[in-house]
Amino acid sequence: MGFEHVMTPVVKIRNSIRSRAKQLRTFKVLLEELPAEYGDLLLHTEIRWLSRGRTLLPFLSLLSEIKEFMQSRGEDAALLEDTGWTLDLAFLTDITGKQNSLNWELQGKDGAERQRFCM
Repeated sequence: MGFEHVMTPVVKIRNSIRSRAKQLRTFKVLLEELPAEYGDLLLHTEIRWLSRGRTLLPFLSLLSEIKEFMQSRGEDAALLEDTGWTLDLAFLTDITGKQNSLNWELQGKDGAERQRFCM
């Protein structure tokens, strides 16, 4: 089972917020008013699998703020309230984050660990 059903809406929502200057400013004001862990979302471009953890983590952390923002604009946020989808998002965020960590460990400070591992 792929996780396109998670990534596609995440990318669509993030890019929707980031691509319009007025929406982005409004979203940033909302984040400043709330005790949000992140102050912004990065604009999504096609990313490598190992980068998804860093891409998904801010989205997951700001999920309630994103939902509130979408609802304030009259947009459908039903997917963000779906428990199954949210669990898949959390799982994908966690597993890609762990893959990122493993990747960095294998690469080591200057790639020495990767060379030792591959020999």
